[in-house]
Amino acid sequence: MGRIIAWVVIVLGHFFSLKVQAQEKWNLQQCIVFAQENNLEIQNSKVNNDVKHVELRIAKNERLLEVKGFTNLYSKFGQGQDVFGNTRRNDNLNSEVGIDANVTIYNHGKLANEIKKSTLLVSVSEEEMALFKRNIAIKAIEYYLAIQLSKEIARSIDSAVFYANLQYEKAVKTTEAGSTALTVQYEAQANLARERQKLKQAKLDVDRAKLAMVQLMQLEDYNNFDIVEERQEALHAHLTYTLPEAIEQAASNHPELKKLSLLRSAAEVEHNIIKSDLYPVVRGSALFGSLYFNSLVTAGDRGFFPQMRDNFSQQVAISLSIPIFSKGRVKNAVAKNKLYLQQNDIQTKQQYLAIKQDIEKFYFDYWGYQDQHEAAQDMLESARIALAFTSKSYDAGKSSIYDLNSSRSNMLKAESEMLQAKYNCLFVSKMIKFFIEETL
Repeated sequence: MGRIIAWVVIVLGHFFSLKVQAQEKWNLQQCIVFAQENNLEIQNSKVNNDVKHVELRIAKNERLLEVKGFTNLYSKFGQGQDVFGNTRRNDNLNSEVGIDANVTIYNHGKLANEIKKSTLLVSVSEEEMALFKRNIAIKAIEYYLAIQLSKEIARSIDSAVFYANLQYEKAVKTTEAGSTALTVQYEAQANLARERQKLKQAKLDVDRAKLAMVQLMQLEDYNNFDIVEERQEALHAHLTYTLPEAIEQAASNHPELKKLSLLRSAAEVEHNIIKSDLYPVVRGSALFGSLYFNSLVTAGDRGFFPQMRDNFSQQVAISLSIPIFSKGRVKNAVAKNKLYLQQNDIQTKQQYLAIKQDIEKFYFDYWGYQDQHEAAQDMLESARIALAFTSKSYDAGKSSIYDLNSSRSNMLKAESEMLQAKYNCLFVSKMIKFFIEETL
């Protein structure tokens, strides 16, 4: 029985270890979601959104009846004169108890506008949260593609190290056989050392790119972090919008412009709230209560409960408050609000211009990187052909090892430029799609 349990534990442990290993690689969407969930700015914006919801509830509750209960007990001691001039002791005990209720009947729509403004500010906080999430997504896309690019470059250099090692081993054999000079062996050895140094730097670049993503996601360790590399056919995107259409679509989806539009609407409502202070305010109130009096120097006062019963009274009142002079407070508040609206218009134009310039640059870069990628592919193909001929010429003894290393270096440089152009094009195409459609 004990052996069976042990085997079950081993199998389950192996299963869960495989599951953990399977979860080590992250795709782009997983990186974005995880980074957004752990970002402190986004968490703070969520709290701010909760605060705005509470403020909205407060604004709505202002329409309700406010009810208060009250009671007091006080006593007077000392002498006093009555209406006839007689002096006597005036010691007494007094008590009151009751319920007071009041409600705003009319304030020129101020309460309704306060609710409308609070509702708009809730939406503003939601757009702020969307803006934070958007910025995190853009960084995640950039870091993700940087990892993928650095890994491809590292693989390319790794193949160069393998090739350089073969050349070195071959040079050692030919030198020992006396068919090549010792300088050939030393040059092959030096070239192998150079390629190994490049490989170390390439691996460092991979780790640096991973570290940037891990820090964005706030993971504990980047050593066990890895990504799911996209397939080659997924690297090409097609532009489905003309430039003017892309600009308008990106502007309509941008959280910052939505936020500014909502803030303008809130400022317009605030204007109505300020102006409402120029109008009368009508309030209604009701009071229900009773009182108790006990003359401490006169015998025969009625008891507490009989007095409370007989002295029970009700009061209903309507009060009217008419503003006459507010020291220019309303006028200055209106002027300040108008200036804020002007500022909002300027900020909106600035943000629209920034979006327009971003899209124009993305489109310009997209076609430029496409041309660079095609040219780099042609250059890489030519470099590969040149390397093949140089390698054959070297084997035939017609070219030196310096020519071979130079040709190999040119091919690696062409491959690196092709990869850089490819990922630049991929990044720009993803940015265009993200700006226009808010999706990947």
